[in-house]
Amino acid sequence: MIKSKFIAVLLFAIFIFVYSLAPPAHAKEEGKLYVIGMGPSGPDLTAPRGLAVLEKADIFLCPPYIQKNFPQYINPAKVAFDPWKGIHDEEAIKLRKTDHGKWLQRVEKRKKKVFNFVMDAINKKKTVVMLDSGDPCVYGPSLYWLLKGFDYQYLEVIPGISAFNAASAALKKPMIGEGINFVMLTAPHSIFGRSFEKGDELLKDLSKYNVTMVFYMAISSMDRLVEKFSKYYPAELPMAIVYYAGYSEKEKVLKSSLGKILDDLKKTDEKWMGLLIIGKAVK
Repeated sequence: MIKSKFIAVLLFAIFIFVYSLAPPAHAKEEGKLYVIGMGPSGPDLTAPRGLAVLEKADIFLCPPYIQKNFPQYINPAKVAFDPWKGIHDEEAIKLRKTDHGKWLQRVEKRKKKVFNFVMDAINKKKTVVMLDSGDPCVYGPSLYWLLKGFDYQYLEVIPGISAFNAASAALKKPMIGEGINFVMLTAPHSIFGRSFEKGDELLKDLSKYNVTMVFYMAISSMDRLVEKFSKYYPAELPMAIVYYAGYSEKEKVLKSSLGKILDDLKKTDEKWMGLLIIGKAVK
């Protein structure tokens, strides 16, 4: 009898100890910032994990076009502001070209605003979600500009489908395979500089290999790209542009070659929403 009472008391003590370690059921999690890649178009090309986080978000930071593509997931009343306003709109792109230093000052000012806002929300145990198009780790502006140096302990990144993934699916072609050495994701300014004053040596070296080259933000400077490539590649070099990759109603594929691409581009008015892919993979 004494032994049974001792065991009962011991089990009760263990229960009380374990219960004291567990947070109350109503306790709110610590505050956190999620950066979510929303894919190239809408919910059908967004990771389910990312959509699940949207449901528990207290605050959204996102541009209007993403909000428009996800009306069933984003409550307008929870949208605080567009974190890229003034640094990635049409006017800002012009400023970036004409006065890069002034544009960088804007970025720093916006970065401070975002940081102070997010940390204040996190300290209040709020869940903040910053929505990035495509995949935030592939030319996504969140991690590269606004959150550079942000404390990782408060940050979680949820990957999304990149425009590269959607474009290669539209082409129905493997981007790497027999005879192709590697796939390169880049942008014209990453190789040639913003004024195309460099990059010839690198391009000359690349011409020695069978490479699938994927250029983001390229079609607005195709004339200068063609000039550069024509120094080291034949006119038959396969090229393809996938417009609005992932948008089922607007997606369009243009297949061409180095020697014909400029003439083919005259057939379309789109100057921004296209991904350029170069190499034998798109032939």
